[in-house]
Amino acid sequence: MVSLTTEQFESLLSAVSKSSEKCGSFSGCSARYNGERCSVKVEEFISAITTYQVVEGIADANAVNGMPMLLQGDAAEWWRGAKSKAKTFSDVLKMLREAFAPPKPAWRIYAEIYEQKQSKNEPTDTFIRKKRTLFAQLVEVPTESSQIDMIFGMLHPQIRERVYHHKVRTFEELLADAREAELTIRERVVVNTETLESGPQGGLKRCSFCRKKGHTVDNCFKKKSVVEEATSNAKEEVLKPKLACYGCTSSDTVERTCRDSNSTE
Repeated sequence: MVSLTTEQFESLLSAVSKSSEKCGSFSGCSARYNGERCSVKVEEFISAITTYQVVEGIADANAVNGMPMLLQGDAAEWWRGAKSKAKTFSDVLKMLREAFAPPKPAWRIYAEIYEQKQSKNEPTDTFIRKKRTLFAQLVEVPTESSQIDMIFGMLHPQIRERVYHHKVRTFEELLADAREAELTIRERVVVNTETLESGPQGGLKRCSFCRKKGHTVDNCFKKKSVVEEATSNAKEEVLKPKLACYGCTSSDTVERTCRDSNSTE
């Protein structure tokens, strides 16, 4: 029977535990990055691979060595020249940001925030999400209440007039009120459309020809007058006698010749 000392036993346990440790890799990760110079794309990629590394328990060295599986195009070419400087996975993330999404100065980020207001058909959720993404790029991010104040002024007037700003304290409350406002606007549009098309009792119909209210195109006097005038002119053209002359090439010449002969007589 072989006996082990305490040190040998601990050494054996350590070896067994190391061999049983999961040796993860990025082989099953679906995230890819092709070198697109867009801060949003870079952050999405970094968030995906960071989460995957934690969940799969990928060792730091394996994560660095596995980067070629995730990079494509310009990013893969960049990595071939920059990989010697990456000692840890944190170095890789820092180098990615510096190479493809360098931090913008605060004034430029604020200029992008105020560059566009919400368009009429743009969902409020989408609009606010874009603005909050820009705010997140600032070194000193404004408080939530300050962000709401800045974004509220850029909302579409139809949304602003239905949302009580003084009652909104969080983005969740702002989005909830904005969604309710959008539902109300859509319902009103549907009702107005049905009114114009069907003309319910008590409602004013609008003519699609003259655009006046109170009647439809079927009994529009203006359209009737235009049609009658066009029909009358067409009949006159058909019934109008046409003179022909063997020595002339046009009816104008015939008429002019006739006038000259009459004046001579």
